[in-house]
Amino acid sequence: MKTKLLSKLLLSACLAAPMAMTAHAAEETYEMRVGNITSNDAQERSGQIFIDLVEKKSGGKIKGKLYSGGSLGSNDEVMRGLRLGSIQGNINPSGYLSQFVAQAGVLTLPWLFPGKNAEEQIENITNIMEGQAGDKIKKLADERGFHVVSLFGLGPNQIYLRDYDKSKSVMENLQDKRIRTIGGQEHTQTVNDWGARAIHMSLPEVYTSIQQGVLDGFDLPAAVTVRLKYHEQAPNVLLTNHIVLTQYIAVSKAWYDSLPDDLKKAVDEAGKETEALGTQEYVDEQNEALNLLASNDKFTVIELTDADRAALQKLNKEGVWAEVAKNPAKAEMLKLLEEDIKKLAK
Repeated sequence: MKTKLLSKLLLSACLAAPMAMTAHAAEETYEMRVGNITSNDAQERSGQIFIDLVEKKSGGKIKGKLYSGGSLGSNDEVMRGLRLGSIQGNINPSGYLSQFVAQAGVLTLPWLFPGKNAEEQIENITNIMEGQAGDKIKKLADERGFHVVSLFGLGPNQIYLRDYDKSKSVMENLQDKRIRTIGGQEHTQTVNDWGARAIHMSLPEVYTSIQQGVLDGFDLPAAVTVRLKYHEQAPNVLLTNHIVLTQYIAVSKAWYDSLPDDLKKAVDEAGKETEALGTQEYVDEQNEALNLLASNDKFTVIELTDADRAALQKLNKEGVWAEVAKNPAKAEMLKLLEEDIKKLAK
């Protein structure tokens, strides 16, 4: 009787052992769903680079998947999910982060980042974000539920207009034009300073809104414009390069804090390595898009004269820059950025 009982106990233990090992293995695997509003572009490719690096560096303990084209919801919904931990990651321009970290809006100040062309501006931002301003943004984001692992250059914005009167100046052509912006106080005021009217709407709505006359134009990088074919509805390109966007990749702080230390390190290292690779993706994409616009006679590329640029800059210095200076927290961030920019020039 005792022998039979012992045999049963041993059999039960043997059967339970694989189950325990399976359960233990399952506990060591973490899901990382990353939301991305775009598709088939450098932003999507940068997001996938990050995921691949996380999986590699974690030894497969973190399983990532990129949800592009807004399949996890709008940007606002993804950001809320990120704070709650129901969505583990997000890649986006920094303007969206400024809804929660107001100081990040300073990154969208016009005429801030140096560079004689798109490639140089993108690379400069990536280098500048290595400094104290980038560290400050990451710290503030952490406090608000977002663990930022990457900050790098995305590209300069141009203004695209449905109609353009060549007999008038650039400034006259901008008056009362309804122009879609990414949102955020700084980006919105930049356009309003010029006498135009900034309109905030989701990216997928832009094409039909211009087609139907709801919008007169939009404020976007060339690569995004060409990929979405928005230039077909707004074929007049003002080469302002006024705002140079910064890309961020963030993971949910709640999710990040749940990881063991070795996997936290894997996520951080993957984010860091993505910066250089993502920067090159954007450089290539921007150059290709700008070349396409310049070489196609269906589009009118308007180069700004020195007088045009000076007039726009003056309005912004007296407008959005002056507003930032009134806000102590944003003024401090601007000071850090300007110090980092000076270090880059040395």
